[in-house]
Formats: sequence, C-alpha cells, structure tokens
Amino acid sequence: MRSWLVACGLWALLAVHALADPRPPDHVWGVVGMLALHPATRWALLALAALLALPPVARLLVRRGRGPLGRLGARLAGVPAWLWIALLVALAWLLRCRMLYGDAEILTDCIARGQVTYYKEPLGFLAIALVYRAGRALAGLDAATAIAVANTLAGAAFWAATARLARSRPLGAGLGWAVWLLLGTAGSVATFFGLIEKRGLLVAGTLWTLVLLLEAASDRRRSLVPAAAILGATVAVHLAGVWLAPAAVAAWWARHREELLGPARWRSARAAWSEALRCTWVSLLPFALVAGAMALGGMRLSGFSPETLGGGDGRMFVPLFRVETGYERFTMFSLAHLAAVGNELLLLAPVGIVLAALLLSPWGRRRADPGTAVLAAASVGLGLFVFLYNPDMMVSDPSLGVLNEWDLFSAAGVPLTLLGLWALRTATEPGEERAAICLSAVAVSLFHVVPWLLFNAGVRI
Repeated sequence: MRSWLVACGLWALLAVHALADPRPPDHVWGVVGMLALHPATRWALLALAALLALPPVARLLVRRGRGPLGRLGARLAGVPAWLWIALLVALAWLLRCRMLYGDAEILTDCIARGQVTYYKEPLGFLAIALVYRAGRALAGLDAATAIAVANTLAGAAFWAATARLARSRPLGAGLGWAVWLLLGTAGSVATFFGLIEKRGLLVAGTLWTLVLLLEAASDRRRSLVPAAAILGATVAVHLAGVWLAPAAVAAWWARHREELLGPARWRSARAAWSEALRCTWVSLLPFALVAGAMALGGMRLSGFSPETLGGGDGRMFVPLFRVETGYERFTMFSLAHLAAVGNELLLLAPVGIVLAALLLSPWGRRRADPGTAVLAAASVGLGLFVFLYNPDMMVSDPSLGVLNEWDLFSAAGVPLTLLGLWALRTATEPGEERAAICLSAVAVSLFHVVPWLLFNAGVRI
C-alpha cells in the first residue's frame, strides 16, 4: 500500500516535469532543468524514471541487486568518504554554473573592490573575500572565479555532513547509498556547483546543524552543545540561519520532555534548563566574536538598521496588500506569490516533499520519532522564511524573473529533503519495500536535479 502511494506521488511529480511549461519567468520554472534536455532525451529519461517508480519493477531490481550488484555495492561502500567527497567536488567544478543569478554582479564587484564582510552575512562574505585574496595571490583568480571556488569548496562540508548521517544508518543497513543520493539530489546542491553567490556555507551549515540535532535528539548521551555551536556559526555565516532555531528547540524538547512534564518536573527539570542556558550562550558566541571582530575592523552599528536586512528598498517581508516599490513583485497572498513559493519548493526538494506529505500522512502509519519533530520544525521555520521574506529584485534578468533569487532560499531544500528521508525511516520497515521505495525516489530525484545542474552549466543533451 505504502509503495503504491509513493509511486502515485512520484508519477504525479514526473507528470509535472513532462507536461508543464518550464520556461521562466511566468511558467513552472521549478522544473526549469527540463530546458537542458532535447525532447527525445527528456521522454526517454522520463519513461525510465516512471518505470523505476513502479513498485514491482523496483522490488525486482532490489532482489536482483543482492547478487553481483550487492557485492559491487559493498566494495563501493568500502571506498573512504573523503575520496567520494573529492570526486563530487571535482564533478561540481567541471559542471560549474555559468548563469548569473540575483546579486552575482554586485557581489563580484564588491569582492573585487576589496570589501571583506557585510552585516547580513558576516562570516559567509568574509570566507569568500579570503578565498578571493588567496586565489588572486596564488593563481591570479578574478573575483567571479574565486566566489565560484568558495561555493564549490563549501560543498565538501555538505558532503562530509552527508557522510556522517549515512554512517548512522537512519534507513538501516545497506541503504547508505539512499542517504547519499536523496540528499545529494536535492535542488539545493546547485549552490555547490560554482554558483556565483553567497549561500554555499549557509546550505552546508544547515545540514550540519540538522545532522547534529538529529543525533542529540535521538541519543541523550550526546551533547546538544555541538549542534548549538554549529547553529550559531551558521547564523554568523548568514542571518537567514536563524530560521533553524525552532529545530534546536524541538531537539531540546525531545531530550527533556519526560522530565519537563513528569510529576517531579520542578526538581528534574534543572538539568534541562541548564542545558538550554548553556546552548543559548554557545550559539550566541560565534556571532558575538564576529561582531567584535567587525567592530575592531572599523564597522560600527551606526551603519546597521532593520532596513539593512531588507535589501535595496529596506523592506524585509513581502507586502501584505500593495506593491509599493520597484523591488517588489507581488503581495503576500496573491496567486503570483503563491506560484513563486510553489516553484521554489518544487525546484529545491520535490521528492522530499512528496515522501514527507505521503508517508507522514494518516495513510503512512508512521512511528513516533524525535527526529521527525526536529525536521518538521526546521521545515516550518525555513518554509516561513521562503513565504515571508521579500526577494530583492534589484538585479533582474527579465527572462528569469523570480528564478533570479532561487538561491536566497536554497537552504530550505535541506530540511524538506531530510524530512522525506526520515519519513521513510518511520513509515516503513527495514527490508525490500523500503529499499524499493528508496530506489524509485532516487531515480525520480536524479531525473529532476541532473537537468537542473546541466541547465546552470549551459549544457544541453
């Protein structure tokens, strides 16, 4: 039943890829990668993905894979993670993005002029500036290439977090490949393919934060402090990281729920509140250090205001009722805004959303798991960011429209994809059915993300 339910969701997703007009700015740009495929290639790959989404076919392949393919998989699993990471970074550089999105031109100009940090992304901007200075001194890199290098290298941190999660076997023995491929085919990974923007470290920090929170929520013996420290560093990389805070609260609650609600809660809750206080100051420490360094470098709070967070027009959120500036494109509950949000989520985490929506529904019969609460809180937090925050359309290619700003919300694809992965953990039992669903989901996710990467690289097949 569950496998057929997921198959129907995956086929619906494939139908969107097959039938929707993917051309930006006004069509279904969440599947814009389809523009990288010739019609014959598109239909051939679509047919293959649809076939692999068929439960009997996926089960048959899983059974057949226990023989020679299983032995090959065991050998591949023995390859050190650092080697896989190096290969992925090299592949990302070979297929690096040739498109200029959002603030690419402004960012390149600021870096070339010697700017070293900025209020909204102090650590992220600084990292790019340092890579530029080192790259220029050692290899004569220009600003655009240095930014691409910085984001590609940030991918190594993302893949390292993926490897850590895979080692914990959230889907059971023998399904580490599914963890790698489900996370590695989220639309967010395009940030690591030489994107000329500032989101690479934010996306990597988001995954590290969530992996550490999942460990701490599931095992009381693990400290919550490392997750708090990485969360604080992620916020220092880019202030959008603050939308992950609900996930940290959910992890803390999962660890201490019984003692906070128990009959002796006033006595037993002391440890819980002590951990909350410790994690709070640890999470604030990275930003405090960065702020202190900025002050020593001559940047003053007099140059900072809430309007600084709102981009060119100083408006942070999508307007409720009326478009008032040239930077705004729609009002909060307009069809245009809802379409933009839908396209963004479709671009970033289509398979994760399908898995989470179906397997966490009443039909999925899921088991209780603290990780689900952590990932749901992160998804809601970053989902609200996607919905509420006003994308600054100061630099706009009319042929792309809102797609210009896709990277601004790229971190949201991480918790949504993880939530879908975790739904597989809680709604299915280890065995053939889970492996078959993983195979189907990976096939459809590859069909989505590979053309998206090719589109950015200017490659058509």
